[in-house]
Amino acid sequence: MRKSDLPYISIKEASEAIRSGEVSPVELTASAIDRIKRLNDVLNAYVSVFEQSAVEEATKAEAEIRAGKWLGPLHGIPLSLKDIFYVKDTITTAGSPILKDFRAEYDATAVRRLREAGAVFVGKTNLHEFAYGVTNVNPYFGPTKNPWNLDRITGGSSGGSAAAVAAGMCLASLGTDTGGSTRIPAALCGIIGFKPTYGLVSKHGVLPLAWSLDHVGILARSIWDVSILLEAIAGYDPMDSTTAFSKPFEVKRVEGLEVKKLRVGIPADEFLEPLQEDVGKLFWNSLEKLEAEGWQVHKLDFRYFEHVSACRYIVLLTEAASFHADWLRRSPELYSEELRHRLMLGLLVPSDVYLKAQRARKALVREFLRAMKEFDLIACPTTRVTAPRIGEEKILIKGTELGVRLALVRLTEPFNALALPAISMPCGMSKDGLPVGLQMVSKPFSDDLLLAAALAYEEITGNRYKRPPL
Repeated sequence: MRKSDLPYISIKEASEAIRSGEVSPVELTASAIDRIKRLNDVLNAYVSVFEQSAVEEATKAEAEIRAGKWLGPLHGIPLSLKDIFYVKDTITTAGSPILKDFRAEYDATAVRRLREAGAVFVGKTNLHEFAYGVTNVNPYFGPTKNPWNLDRITGGSSGGSAAAVAAGMCLASLGTDTGGSTRIPAALCGIIGFKPTYGLVSKHGVLPLAWSLDHVGILARSIWDVSILLEAIAGYDPMDSTTAFSKPFEVKRVEGLEVKKLRVGIPADEFLEPLQEDVGKLFWNSLEKLEAEGWQVHKLDFRYFEHVSACRYIVLLTEAASFHADWLRRSPELYSEELRHRLMLGLLVPSDVYLKAQRARKALVREFLRAMKEFDLIACPTTRVTAPRIGEEKILIKGTELGVRLALVRLTEPFNALALPAISMPCGMSKDGLPVGLQMVSKPFSDDLLLAAALAYEEITGNRYKRPPL
C-alpha cells in the first residue's frame, strides 16, 4: 500500500492492514495529522487538533495489537468529532464564543464507546454556530470550504466533519443531524452521511439543538465503515432517556440481508421540485439502474410533507430557544445577529402551539408509516442543488428563486420529524464538477435494511466516494 493512499483508505481496508502488520496505527494517525497540517488553513475543517493525545492513543493501540489484544475493526483508526461532542478535559465550543472556555468533565456516550473500541481521535471539526444552520459559514471560526471547490460551502451543520472525511483528514467522523446536518454536507462533499433511527444512538454528552429532533450522525467514505461505527455506538444508554431498548445493531445483519427486489417509493413532484437539472438527471438515472436490477419503483402516496416540515419548524424554534434562554438573557451579544433573532423568535412560540405541533407530529408519523406500508424504502435527492457559493443567499432553479436554506434542507428535514433512519450517498457529479447526493429512508429500526440497500445501490450504480482534486 502506497503511503500517499493512507489518508483515503476505508476503515475496513485500514483495519485489515493494521491486523496484517502492513500499516501501524501510529503511521495511519500520522498520515491524518499531516494531512490536517497541510490542508486545514485552506479548508478550515478543524477547530482543534489533538496531535499529542492522538499519537499517544495510536501508540497504545499499536502496543495492544502487537500483544494480541486486538479490540476490533476500529482499533487504531483515526476519527474526528464535530465540536459539539463532549471529550473529557477538552474544550467543546459548539462553534460559539459563549463556550470558548468550556471543558467537558466526561466523554459523550458515543465517544466513550468508540474509545472502548480502540478508536483514535485526531481533533474536533468546525460547525455552524450551535449547529443551528446548514451552510457551515461560522461567524467566529470562519466558513468551512468544500474540498471540491473552495468557493463553495460544505453544507452544515456538520460541514467540518464532511470536509475532513472527504479530504482524507480522518477516516470517518461523528456529526449530528437535526434537519439534515449530516446528510446535507455529505451530499455536497461527495461522501456518505447516515442518520440512524431516533433512539438508536445515545445523545448523552452532545450539546442539543432540539432534543426531540437531534440525532447523532456518521460521516464516512463507505457503507461498511458506517455500519461498523454504528455497531460501536448504538444501543440503550441509561444516561439518555430517549434511547430505545432495541436489539443491538450488528454489521453481520447488514451483510446477510436479501435486497434484490426492494420496493422503493418516490415522493410526489410537489415535494421534490424544483430540482437543479443535473441533480434531477443523476437521481432518475440512478433509479433506472435500480429498476433494471429488479427493484420496483412507484410513487409514494403521502401529501403531508408541508405539514411535517411546519411541525418540525415549530418544535425546532421552541426547543432551541428553551435550551438557550439563560445565555440569551445573560450574554445576547455573544450570539451572531442571525442566530440571536432566530432564538428570540422561538421564545415567542406559545406553549400550546408547541404541544399541538408535537401531537400533530405523532399523527403524521402514523400517516407516513401507513403510506410506507407497501414499500421497503423511500428515495429522493438529498438536496435540490449542488453546493452553493459561500455567501450566496438565493438560488434560481428552473425559474424559481429559493433561499439557500430551503434549497438544502427541504428534502431532509421531514425525516427528522418522522424519526426515521436516512442515508445520503454519492449519486454522481454535476457538469461543473460538484457532487450530488441520493437519499434513502427506511422504517423505524430498519437501519440494517437501509444499510444493506445502500450497499446494493453502490454495487448496482457504481456511485462511490471519489477523491476531491486537492
